[in-house]
Amino acid sequence: MHDTLSGRAEELAHLVDLIRTSLSLADSAIVPINERLAELAEMGMNNLELEGPAIYSRAASHSPAFDDARVVYAAALVMPGGIGCTAWGADEYAERYGDSHCEPPQLTPRFVPYVTLPPIVRAMLPAHAPKLLAQLLQSFSVLTR
Repeated sequence: MHDTLSGRAEELAHLVDLIRTSLSLADSAIVPINERLAELAEMGMNNLELEGPAIYSRAASHSPAFDDARVVYAAALVMPGGIGCTAWGADEYAERYGDSHCEPPQLTPRFVPYVTLPPIVRAMLPAHAPKLLAQLLQSFSVLTR
């Protein structure tokens, strides 16, 4: 049993190192991007909401903000606001994507800025940021030619 526990401790240490490294890389990439996005928002590039896939889910605990047992974080780019995530109750998120007749929701009220996201979510976000940025740039392709 001791060998199994020691092995698990090593696996957990590796996971912690992986998350710390990913978080450091994420912070060094996303923070400067969000600074540029803030400048673009000041220039009038605002009122834009893009949402990517769900990237993390966790227990809601006793949060008064969610009725569901789980909270879902989805990658998002909101102007003004930058790259971050939207936060949903799990049932609400499933209902939203299960109903094709549903009006697209406003993402801004659900937007969680990058700097306030849980570290694990921040570490996972860079995998989805390039697609969101490509969509943003595509919206303004006339200016970038």
